[in-house]
Amino acid sequence: MTTQYTTDSSTNHVPDEAEERVSENECMVQKAVSRHQEAFIPTVFNRKERKLVRNQLMAELEQGFEHRRKALDLVLETRLHSIREACNHLLVRGKTQLRQQRTAYFSRVYEQVAQDIDQLSTRFLSDIDLRFQKLEQYKTDYVREREKKRLEKSVDDFLDTLDQLMDEFRHIAQENVDYQQV
Repeated sequence: MTTQYTTDSSTNHVPDEAEERVSENECMVQKAVSRHQEAFIPTVFNRKERKLVRNQLMAELEQGFEHRRKALDLVLETRLHSIREACNHLLVRGKTQLRQQRTAYFSRVYEQVAQDIDQLSTRFLSDIDLRFQKLEQYKTDYVREREKKRLEKSVDDFLDTLDQLMDEFRHIAQENVDYQQV
């Protein structure tokens, strides 16, 4: 038997014999499906055929539902991605503006705090310098030495406190709210 090839572009050079087989199989399946759907055929006859048809129909249904589920998942994932992108865009714009405002505010406050601390330290150190000069007025060495130690401790405490205040201010400027990502 020689196999002839069709030149029809829709079959893409499929042999005539294969075309005939496909047509025969389609016809067989259609007959089996239509017999399966007829209610008056007793279920005793053609059990294997009915089981095969039922199994194939179930497989087609499962495949159809799986395809629909995947398509729905794809649509939902695309929408979710679009929403994420929109939210990220809004966050970036909002954060940029808030950061600019925060930076400007903390710059103004930092400058004011630095000026206040500078004025305070100038007054304190001038006052303490005068008190150190008065140490020479004390006649007793013990009193003079004790007062000197007390004044030195006051200077150390004052300057340490100023450093601590500035560190705490810088810490406030760096604080962030922690959150858990969903």
